[in-house]
Amino acid sequence: MKTEFVIIGGGLSGLYTAYLLEQLGKEYIVLEGRARLGGRIYTEDKFDMGPSWFWPDMHPRITQLIDDLHLSVFPQHDKGAFLFDKHENKPPLRYESGYAGSPQSMRVAGGMQAVVDGIKAKLTNSRIIRNAKTTHVAHTATKQDSYSIVTAEIDGEVQTIQARRVIFAMPLRLLANSITLSPALPTKVQKKFASTATWMAAHAKFFAIYETPFWRKTGLSGSASSQVGPLAEIHDASTFDGTGALFGFVGIDAHTRQSAGNELIKSLAVKQLVRLYGEQAARPIDVKLIDWSQETMTATDADKNAPNGHPQYGLRDIQSALAPVYQQGWYFAGTEAAEENGGYIEGALEAAEAVIASSVSQ
Repeated sequence: MKTEFVIIGGGLSGLYTAYLLEQLGKEYIVLEGRARLGGRIYTEDKFDMGPSWFWPDMHPRITQLIDDLHLSVFPQHDKGAFLFDKHENKPPLRYESGYAGSPQSMRVAGGMQAVVDGIKAKLTNSRIIRNAKTTHVAHTATKQDSYSIVTAEIDGEVQTIQARRVIFAMPLRLLANSITLSPALPTKVQKKFASTATWMAAHAKFFAIYETPFWRKTGLSGSASSQVGPLAEIHDASTFDGTGALFGFVGIDAHTRQSAGNELIKSLAVKQLVRLYGEQAARPIDVKLIDWSQETMTATDADKNAPNGHPQYGLRDIQSALAPVYQQGWYFAGTEAAEENGGYIEGALEAAEAVIASSVSQ
């Protein structure tokens, strides 16, 4: 099998890269290791288990894409009081000002998966291969030709694809950890990739779903911060059609979460919500938990240790070391490669645009 571009990774950055190539009339193949598309964008029953917000005032690319796909959006509910959970045996502190003055975040009706599905609908379906785990990429150069051979296990069968250019639309650390490259990346690049924390990979999200957002009736926004846990940060996750939900980032480290098990974490999280929001919180119609540190196509063992604050992303500091890599037709997308918006959905689009600008001109 031959093609001009192979895109490794069918998350937002990889699919958007394919979308841009399709508009340019270029041949490509997308290899996605999972059975589903979207990567860290994962919506289950309209609830975003991965990223859920975008900020129109700060993120023009995703805002424009959502508009181009004619998707409905609605503001993240943040009206009402904010709770600060400081002591396990005392009521939380209540602050009526909430998030006043913060930029308005928006959500997509039906979940962020609608963005993934909208892009996919504009692609040639036969060019997207799922259950395709890339294991090796080898570059060959002669006086007459230059190309790469991409080896992948596709539905359990080893297959190869010959491509002029390869775009790695995946977390940089995961790439360094899971794909054998020949020639190997320069040492400086290897160290950079291995040390780049995968955004969200250390975290877990918990959802409690209710018939209605009952907390709003008592003037609460649904937002809370806790020093007690297990949920460290809580927000209203109610859907566009009115189903109530609260979600929280689990404040327990990945190693302890794995030892404790999902069921115990779910139970403790519901108890915490009862303490904060009252007895109505004790009767969710469903609970959900996703631990991204356990997703082997997102996280590596190194990602179980959460970074302090927002990492510094982008590849600007290793451009000279990357020069020979670009010359052989290898490029790097994914939100961790973005210079300005790394870690955000906006960064996934930014990195895709930068790669297309570089790779198509070569």
